Amino acid sequence: MLQEKLHNLLAVVLTRKRWVSHQPGAFKGAIRVIEGDVPGLRPRWKRGYGRWVRDILVWTKAPLLFRNELVLADGLAGEPRDAKPGEVRRLGKHPAVVQLVVEGGGRIEVAASADGQERAPGPFAEGARETR
Repeated sequence: MLQEKLHNLLAVVLTRKRWVSHQPGAFKGAIRVIEGDVPGLRPRWKRGYGRWVRDILVWTKAPLLFRNELVLADGLAGEPRDAKPGEVRRLGKHPAVVQLVVEGGGRIEVAASADGQERAPGPFAEGARETR
């Protein structure tokens, strides 16, 4: 009986991961608060998947991917940068970090794997490309 429940839970989690990761604009990454207070987020890196809906970052927290945090972003807080060696784990060899100003004046960092770097800045990507 317990094995059957665990098997069902695993099936639900894997199905949810597939659904989340295949949403339009989804990217694998990590997120943390670097200044201020952002409800639902902490100063330590937390892995998950992000996607943008206009200027709202929808962050789906790992490992079970059942909770979404909605973060209203005001804009970029600097140029996207390469992550320092060992700064963010499990995102491949060359993750990038984007710093964002969020509602209420807080700041967050979003790290994205190499294949998600273009999607991480969301609607603010054009401004980032123009200033480079």
